[in-house]
Amino acid sequence: MARPEAKVMLASARGQACICCGVQDGTIVAAHYQGFRSSSLGKGIGIKPHNLFIAHLCRRCHEEQDGYKNSHFDDPWMKKIEGSETALYYIVKTWERLFNQGKIKIVK
Repeated sequence: MARPEAKVMLASARGQACICCGVQDGTIVAAHYQGFRSSSLGKGIGIKPHNLFIAHLCRRCHEEQDGYKNSHFDDPWMKKIEGSETALYYIVKTWERLFNQGKIKIVK
């Protein structure tokens, strides 16, 4: 059974702009982290990482991120490193957005 905060994170993508390109085209989703450390964040065979590790991405940016299509490198290893780091950056920017919108709060 999903924890309540997990469902809230998925729903947080509704009505947002893409954290990557800024488009607001109705295709924004909570894109899960698929980088090098995803297995330590809950990913398994047929299982996505925990819903806390998401970025607000449009369909196009999500597809590009999953396929490392915008990589600046020819080397496959470097493409994966760049893709993993980029995904983490988008997750951090999504959390920053949600904090600034008052949707994430720090509690003592």
